Amino acid sequence: MANTPGEPILRFGMARTLLLVVLTAALALPATLSAATATDGTLSVKRGRGIVLLKFKGTAIGRLAQGKVRITDKTPFDANSPQFRHCRIRYINAATTVCTGRKLSFRALDGKYIVRVQGSGTYLSAVGRGTVMVDGVGDQGVPDGVMSLDDGPYQSLPDFATTFDLGTQPNQR
Repeated sequence: MANTPGEPILRFGMARTLLLVVLTAALALPATLSAATATDGTLSVKRGRGIVLLKFKGTAIGRLAQGKVRITDKTPFDANSPQFRHCRIRYINAATTVCTGRKLSFRALDGKYIVRVQGSGTYLSAVGRGTVMVDGVGDQGVPDGVMSLDDGPYQSLPDFATTFDLGTQPNQR
């Protein structure tokens, strides 16, 4: 068969149309998936006194005037390991580390963690999905600091252990 003069142009036009369809589908897929994915929540604690327990996937950074931080890295062999400064470090096992001291700081970046902070002068910021339990010591008439969830207004830490959801889960269809 001999090619007609218009045949290469037709093939080019079909290839361009196919490319356009593939690109449109590729751009529409993330938009469709994002409607069904989870949304990260935020937690901020200022001047906290008591216990904060995070069980989540995300990032947490903080500092304490005095106290203890215990972090269990649920994926200990990935590239992200918790980091500590200005404290005595004790390794419980390959996944769990305890940091005790004054003016200590820590960070647990982009992973699955259990973070337990206990002490005074707690400043903590976390972004991710999971649960957070907060138990302030204000039941003794002493100010116990403030917290904010999901950019809400700051409120006093609860006087009794209270659990909150951090972030939202994907829509179930």
